[in-house]
Amino acid sequence: MLKKTNFRIIVAVTVLSLIGLIMVFSTANLHTLTRQAIWLIIAITAAIVLSRTPPRFWSNIAPAIYIGAIVLLFILLFTHGSYPKRWFTVGTVAIQPSEFAKFATVIFLASYLAARKRMKQFSDLMVPFAIVAIPGILIFLEPDLGSAQIFFPILLLMLYWAGMPATKLFLFFSPLVSAAASFIIYIWVAYFIGLTVFLYFNKQLNDFIYGIVGNVLAGLVMPLVWNLLKPYQQERITTFFSPWVDPRGMAWQAIQSKIAIGSGGIIGKGFLSGTQKKLEFLPLRHTDFVFSCLGEEFGLIGIILTTLVFTYLFYELLLLARTTKNRFASIMVAGILAWLGYQTFVNIGITLGLVPITGVPLPFISYGGSSLIACYMAIGVCLAVSRSKFKY
Repeated sequence: MLKKTNFRIIVAVTVLSLIGLIMVFSTANLHTLTRQAIWLIIAITAAIVLSRTPPRFWSNIAPAIYIGAIVLLFILLFTHGSYPKRWFTVGTVAIQPSEFAKFATVIFLASYLAARKRMKQFSDLMVPFAIVAIPGILIFLEPDLGSAQIFFPILLLMLYWAGMPATKLFLFFSPLVSAAASFIIYIWVAYFIGLTVFLYFNKQLNDFIYGIVGNVLAGLVMPLVWNLLKPYQQERITTFFSPWVDPRGMAWQAIQSKIAIGSGGIIGKGFLSGTQKKLEFLPLRHTDFVFSCLGEEFGLIGIILTTLVFTYLFYELLLLARTTKNRFASIMVAGILAWLGYQTFVNIGITLGLVPITGVPLPFISYGGSSLIACYMAIGVCLAVSRSKFKY
């Protein structure tokens, strides 16, 4: 049964895209704005085509899309000569396969989970974990930690949406918490004691063994994982906790970002009037740190309004995932919500100094063709779901 297209999603995305064009022009130049406008036209066209494609189609071709994305990542990683190995370059055009790998992974994982009627045991997590781990590891090796980390919240929310109990999810991923806490021994000890008490009262022997062994091993191997990180990745994490240790080096971006946002005040300095931007104190102004320039020029009001538009978009996606009667479509929309929502949170968190700096674009606003097209493809699929109401 067909419904009308959800124009509320269209309005929210349109507003964000217009904000993006305004900020790209403000932070770059007319040439960059023209390129972004061309990418936007391509992205909108892709969204329109995908919005006319029924969810059944995506469920059927999901394996092929996923395999194609993995093949591209392998080709990029093992045959591409430049470093870092993140883009295929054709003339003046650069394509980033990791952006499209997010889309392909969400589609394929939704297809797999939709076919599983019960998601209750740890064994049910193995295949979904492998589905996201393969592209995540390949992207991490490029290296692109920013894009690689996004696969984790995608997996988490999609598993929960598919019926996996929250306690099982927490226990399965608890070694990651243990690894993070192991940087400070007192925090790790407190966490481990709390976890042990929880496992004891949970009264599940398998969960108890997995929880204890997994968390102990995670805490012990964290130094090895730390050594596998690139030096600049280690510096980003270090300067996140102590930014003034290297204020003119790796911490420069974080410090200048907060200065830009803070100097905007309530109403901002005005369009094209940002001093951090004009004096080029803030790097990556039209990509990763476009939100900082938005705060400088339009102030707290601009930040709040932009955040409200994002929140409204995510609310509409959540509502769509809850109301559709198609299990595959519901899980797929939940995965898209996790992808776009987490990426937005990380980008804004970086500019505010709430999370370590990683190269994550702000959906629909940051400059970049691959990210823009991939995000619009995701929206196109969501619009297709909003137009259809059926089971299969």
